[in-house]
Order: sequence, then structure tokens, then C-alpha cells
Amino acid sequence: MTGAAVRRPRPVPLGGTVGVVAPAGPVPPEALEEGLRRLRAWGYRTVVGEAVLDRRGYLAGSDQRRAEDFNRMWADPAVDAVICARGGYGAMRILDRIDWELIRRNPKFFCGFSDITALHLAMAREAGLVTFHGPMVAAFGGAHGYNGAGLRRALQQVGPLGEMPWPDPAEEGAPRPLTIRSGVAEGPLMGGNLTLIVSLLGTPWEPDFTGCIVLLEDVDEAPYRVDRMLVQLLLAGKLQGAAGILFGDSPTCMHGPPDRPSLTLPEVLTELLGPLGIPVLYGFPCGHGPHRATLPLGVQARLDAAGGTLTILDPALEA
Repeated sequence: MTGAAVRRPRPVPLGGTVGVVAPAGPVPPEALEEGLRRLRAWGYRTVVGEAVLDRRGYLAGSDQRRAEDFNRMWADPAVDAVICARGGYGAMRILDRIDWELIRRNPKFFCGFSDITALHLAMAREAGLVTFHGPMVAAFGGAHGYNGAGLRRALQQVGPLGEMPWPDPAEEGAPRPLTIRSGVAEGPLMGGNLTLIVSLLGTPWEPDFTGCIVLLEDVDEAPYRVDRMLVQLLLAGKLQGAAGILFGDSPTCMHGPPDRPSLTLPEVLTELLGPLGIPVLYGFPCGHGPHRATLPLGVQARLDAAGGTLTILDPALEA
């Protein structure tokens, strides 16, 4: 964890209230309603931000409205957890409008992935808050059983989450572990979407991955684009001090266009990350595939790249 002292949110018991915000892209109403029904079926109350269904091009309404919604959820004592409706693009645009002192005073369970990486990294630096890289309300994904079980466990389990499970290999779209470089490493789990991590370089929320297990993943990026972003991180010195790298399942990044010569994604990872001399594992179920684990960011973890395991060693929630 960089910046502030570590703050852990409290568990969210059944009957607790989940606040839903849309800090990035526009939200399909039918997908939102399906996700809300699922949360209520699990036993949670829900409250939806005033601007969640706003739409302004590729954004869920204006920057001001999205930021006000976000801040309002942290200020409301009745809201126990804040889960994003979806990603898309736009979270970076509200970073300078967030009341960080409000978040420091009110550490709550916060979950999302993809574009929400901007908020995860900013919260780590500004508030030292343990946040969760995981499913979103309007984008729970097709593997509802796996995704839902992981999210519910993360919302409630006070002790360490332990070894994170892989989906049943027989399930459609279930990822398989691919060891890029073997080894075992321990460190705080940090990171998220590769594009967003690179986009925050040179900003006040630029990450420091020294000693960390670095989580990376992306979607719809050809291998040469992943190559370019990884090289940028390497040239910026951002990966040389990492303890290990966990690259999430990124099925739409595996190959280039069929009419152009290309390396595969595993070839790119082997060539660029292998020489770091640290454990590197590809394919963990935490990317843009249908299976999405809920992973606590800022918590001590162990990566065994040869064994294909990620184990959460410390509690993510305050007892």
C-alpha cells in the first residue's frame, strides 16, 4: 500500500446496504436491474446513486454529477458498501473531485474492476483503503455462481480469504493457469487494468509497485499494444521492484488481427516479464472473461506461479 496507512473496511452482513454508483461509462438499465435483483436475493438492501442512469456520450453523465454521487455514498452512514455499476471509461475524470478526507474518515467496502482501477489506485494512495477488484452490479458476468460466491465471501469474511479458488475447468470459458516464470513470492496485491495503470503515470496517483504482487489485466488490446504498455512500465521502472506478477485472464488480448503478423500474449509476457526474475502467472480468473474473482487490493498475498495459486494471507476486513 502506498501513501497512507492501511485502512480496512468493516464486513457487510446480510441486511446491510449496498450503494451503487457509476463513476465511468453509461449503464444499461436492464443490466442494472438484473444486478440489483441479484444483490437483493442475496439478502442486501440497495440504494442507487441519483446519476447512475445518466448518459452523456461514453460517460454516465457529467463529471460533476458522477463525483457528487460518489462522494454522497461515502457520506451516507446508512451505506455499508459501495459497488460500481460498470466500467467503461471516465473514472479518471473525477479523481480531482473526490473528497478524499471523507473516504479516510469512512472506510467502506468498495468493489469494481476495469476502468475502476483508477479509483483503486487513487484510494490506495490517498486513503490507504483496502479495496476489492471484482464484479460490478451491471456486469456480474455469465458465471454468476463463481462470481457471486466470491463477492459474497469478500463482503463478509473477517479472516484471511486464503487460497483463491479457480472455476470448475468444465465450465464454459473457464481460464487455465499458464506459468510464464515459476517461483513463489509474497507482497501486497496491487494493480488492476493495464491501460489505466499506464494512464496514471505522471499523475499524483501513479502507483508504486515496489515489493508488490502486481495484478494486471486488459480487454480488446492486441498483443503489440500490451507489449507497448508493458515496455512503458518497464522504462518507467515500475515493475523492476515488484515481487511477482499476476496477469488476469484476458482472452481478447491473446492474438493479433488474423491478417497481420503478431506475437501471442504469452510470448509477449515471456519476453518482457520473464527477464525480471520474479514469478509470473497468466490466466487468473480476474479479468474480462466470464469468471471474476473478488480480490482484495492492498492485502498481503502469496503467488505460486508454478502451482497456479494466489493465497490471501491477511484479513481484508476489520474485525
